[in-house]
Amino acid sequence: MITEKQLQQLKAENELLISELEEMNELIKLKEQELEELKNNATNIKEMQSRLDMNLLQFEQMQNNIGQKQQEAEGASLRMEELEQELYNSIKIENRYNNILDEHVSLQANLLDTNNELEAAAAMYKKAQQLKTALTQTQSRLDMAEMEIKNLGEELAETKELNLLLREKKI
Repeated sequence: MITEKQLQQLKAENELLISELEEMNELIKLKEQELEELKNNATNIKEMQSRLDMNLLQFEQMQNNIGQKQQEAEGASLRMEELEQELYNSIKIENRYNNILDEHVSLQANLLDTNNELEAAAAMYKKAQQLKTALTQTQSRLDMAEMEIKNLGEELAETKELNLLLREKKI
């Protein structure tokens, strides 16, 4: 038979276990909040993956500790159901994270393709500008050559007239 002192000691130990269980539950809530923040902050995927891995390890360690404390306080069957639910939620979070990571990789590939197309378009634009400049220079030289030809034609006409006049005077 259990004595009153043993009963009080068991109650005290039970209260201590319950207190530790509540602390562990608080730690789990904090870690779950931390995991949620990591999921929402996609600016540094590698850092997030590292943090997520660390938090998942810590989360698993806490689950083990909680499982042990609850087995001492309540029994293994009830705690196993809760751990399965928590694990299921963790897997869902990890799946969402992997989906975000896949989308990020896809967006980076699209950005790279777009940048390559933009660079090609910029190169073509630069080449077109160079051709336009060359065409303008060629047109300018052509205009100057036409003016020179016109001037030479006028000088030739004047020279022919002078020659005719000179021949007529000699005759």
